[in-house]
Amino acid sequence: MQTPTTFINHIAPTAIAACDGKRLFPSLMIAQACLESNYGQSKLSSLHNNFFGIKASAGWKGAVATFNTTEYVKQRKIVIQQSFRSYPSLEAGFADRTRFLQVNPRYASNGVFKAKSPEEQALCFLKAGYATDPSYPQKLVRIINQYNLKKYDSLCKTSNPSITTSTTNPM
Repeated sequence: MQTPTTFINHIAPTAIAACDGKRLFPSLMIAQACLESNYGQSKLSSLHNNFFGIKASAGWKGAVATFNTTEYVKQRKIVIQQSFRSYPSLEAGFADRTRFLQVNPRYASNGVFKAKSPEEQALCFLKAGYATDPSYPQKLVRIINQYNLKKYDSLCKTSNPSITTSTTNPM
């Protein structure tokens, strides 16, 4: 079992590469991976390289893994069975998370790519419906601060993005 710091050190280069030039903050991507995968300990992440809990919608053409997951519906916590995307590698999972955000217009329209800080971007993710947990942004910010993840943001170009958004939702 790896420590949170070991996990962060392992995924940080991949997060930086996935965010570079995309107006996404590596600190937030790393915090999301920590939270969503329980620092790489979840079966979804350890067996399927899905560190972000990205679901496999009808348009997904890749491999799928089915697990129980916790969702919040009308402020109530429920457990449901859900299909998730499965990836062949850590890099493929991180790259698809970036692509997923870019091609789904709800992220651009809710300010994800205009956010000036990881804290603002975390709020935009909630507005865009990335997570159903109403305290999702606060949980991410707590992880960012606890592990000093903002140090990774300076290693990535967040400006001059080459973002293309789609008017349809292929995901």
